[in-house]
Amino acid sequence: MFLKTKTGTSPLLFVSIVVACLFLCGCLGTPEYVERAAVPGEVYGQGGPLGALHLGLVYTENTQQAFKYMQQHMSHGHRPLVPFLERVDPEKVKEGLNKILQARFKRVTQYNSLEDAAKSEVDLLLAFDYRCKVIQKPGEDTTIDMAATFMNRQERIIDVVKGRGVTSPTYVSFTYGFDQALAAAFEQFTGSLDKSSLIAAFAEHRSLPAPSNVIEGPSVQVVDLQAGSFYNKSWAIVIGINRYNVWPPLEYAVRDAQAVAQKLREIGFEKVIEILDKEATRERILTVLGSELPKSVGSQDRVLIFFAGHGQTESLPDGREQGYVIPVDGDITNYFTTAISMQQMREISGRIPAKHILYVMDACYSGQGFTRAFGVEPSINGYLQKITALRSVQMITAGGKKEQVVESQGHGLFTHYFLRGLDGEADRDNDKVVTASELGAYLMPQVSRASGNLQTPQYGRLDGEGEVVFTVPSKK
Repeated sequence: MFLKTKTGTSPLLFVSIVVACLFLCGCLGTPEYVERAAVPGEVYGQGGPLGALHLGLVYTENTQQAFKYMQQHMSHGHRPLVPFLERVDPEKVKEGLNKILQARFKRVTQYNSLEDAAKSEVDLLLAFDYRCKVIQKPGEDTTIDMAATFMNRQERIIDVVKGRGVTSPTYVSFTYGFDQALAAAFEQFTGSLDKSSLIAAFAEHRSLPAPSNVIEGPSVQVVDLQAGSFYNKSWAIVIGINRYNVWPPLEYAVRDAQAVAQKLREIGFEKVIEILDKEATRERILTVLGSELPKSVGSQDRVLIFFAGHGQTESLPDGREQGYVIPVDGDITNYFTTAISMQQMREISGRIPAKHILYVMDACYSGQGFTRAFGVEPSINGYLQKITALRSVQMITAGGKKEQVVESQGHGLFTHYFLRGLDGEADRDNDKVVTASELGAYLMPQVSRASGNLQTPQYGRLDGEGEVVFTVPSKK
């Protein structure tokens, strides 16, 4: 079709408009991801710190489902021109990841499962988890999250490297912002990988001759361990809230809390305090955690704090995010003064003299402030004794920002699988001991898959280099 003017048809004008539109789309789009140049002193590939390692790559089931959805069910929403201007293609993710890994490792081999990779001759395992939410209507963001869990061949976690990219394309940009979000996620991922002293230390350890007293794999044979083998006393504060003063009610939070309390008593927790519904005020929770516990807990004790209820994420002016758990009297807007922040949880941890503290939060929020340290390499001699002797503060949450906690068949999915993990399903190496990191690594794919990717648990370390441990109950 040609444009009509007073002097007739102007094909030149029409062509000019088309060219201008294409130029505008190109300007508003984003270039493909470009590998970050090595800074002076950094050498990757054959000569770099990871250059002697053979890496086994496994895409998690969650990632495979995400790729399949992108290929088969991606809707173009209100942006019908996007297919011609920007491909939302899983191959871009695979190509970008392989480029990063092949630039750093001696060799990268893909496997169908962790079991297959662990049976091979690789030096290091990588379980790659990828999630993508693509804008479908005005006002939404395109978000890409990736998490790479690096493990040794005994599937003990060494480090978790993450990347995240978020874009908010305008309606007239004719783009999803997928390329831009992917580039940002890979940039963050690459920086975190290059800064990982833990993976570098693992590589250095592997490159040295093993001392004669080092046994490959977990070096402790554990048989019929009792809870008292590691701790003088075990404490649990279990909080569950169904009926909020202001926030929408929940159906199974109290039942989940009661089930967890019962399980903890069964596996050796001597002191279990339940704070349910109207009792779970901000003042009551902070008093128990910040005042009463510090006066009672000993330096060789274990503390588990379980919370089932609402969580919220607040975006701060400096760009950071702060996570909150919401007590029964929490306000729906004023989080700072009526909710309990992750910063307060950190401060509480510093007041409790326990050797090991684990927060298990059946709530979704971001801004946990995890560090990524795992501390002790699992293949060294006396691994179990070392991780149980060192202080540790760890946290597992049901999901991240804007995710939905799924409740089904009388329980939240997160708590359902948490209980199964304590029963031994999270014991990857069958040593009859479940560590907090094993629980996190078990819960992440299990809950993500069972919820249809509506929630993916997060886990990490707030302080210390040890591991909270649980002995697996003997089967009767």
